[in-house]
Amino acid sequence: MRRNRIHNNDGGMIFGFIILAVGVLILLRKLDIFYPDWLLSWPMILIGVGVITLVKHEFKSFFGVMMLGLGMYFLFEREFNFDFGLQRFVFPIALIFVGIYLITKKRKEQQVLNDIQEKIKAKSTASTASTEEYKIGEEYNKGEKTTFSSQASGAKSYAGMSGVSGTSYSDSVSIDSIMSGINKRMLTKNFQGGKLTAAFGGIDLDLTQSDFSGMVTLQVDVIFGAIKLVVPPHWDVRVEVTNIAAGVEDKRAYRQSEVDPDKVLLIRGTVFFGGLEIKSY
Repeated sequence: MRRNRIHNNDGGMIFGFIILAVGVLILLRKLDIFYPDWLLSWPMILIGVGVITLVKHEFKSFFGVMMLGLGMYFLFEREFNFDFGLQRFVFPIALIFVGIYLITKKRKEQQVLNDIQEKIKAKSTASTASTEEYKIGEEYNKGEKTTFSSQASGAKSYAGMSGVSGTSYSDSVSIDSIMSGINKRMLTKNFQGGKLTAAFGGIDLDLTQSDFSGMVTLQVDVIFGAIKLVVPPHWDVRVEVTNIAAGVEDKRAYRQSEVDPDKVLLIRGTVFFGGLEIKSY
């Protein structure tokens, strides 16, 4: 059974190098050794967050691109006096890009749903043709049962993909909460992990009815937002999150029952001016 691959590019190591570089720069300033002041300016924080996020996602993260772009823009405008003439247009342009991203993602999800429906229809047609060809009552009933099972399985996948908030039967989760709040409950018994992004918004993900075996990875990226995860108490939850001016709280209730070593949930990501809360009941 395939599981989510754990990326070798560790963002925590990159963050360590950034902290090391900041320490060296502060030391150089104390020693009156000259270096550009912009290296310790606040836009460099956005650039650092963008770089860490892009490396973690193998340079395929919209969140990382957005942070890197904003950091570069403010750095050139404030520290190098570049007049792009876009100051009054930054906010609407950002909204346009976010809108394009959400529309594109929705179209991809709809394409996946269409593919699922086509496969269900093809299986149903093939099963019906087979039963008509053999004309055996027992085989006919068996074919009907197979068709119904395929349709039910497809319906579960469809239900898992439809909408953002609510209940999902999908084996993986992918949520982008941008200036909004999202609540989702996962009911799959073959959880494969996924990705959560909260930018100026919040995500509540309930995994208490989910199950899996082995190790799965859940990627979380938070900027000026919050993510709350509710997990079963017997899961082995390991948090490897880079937090910058943020809070990461593990509020799981202590239980005397042992943790199942065959159910390891690895949480990775970046929390920037936000919060990550993990709970269990």
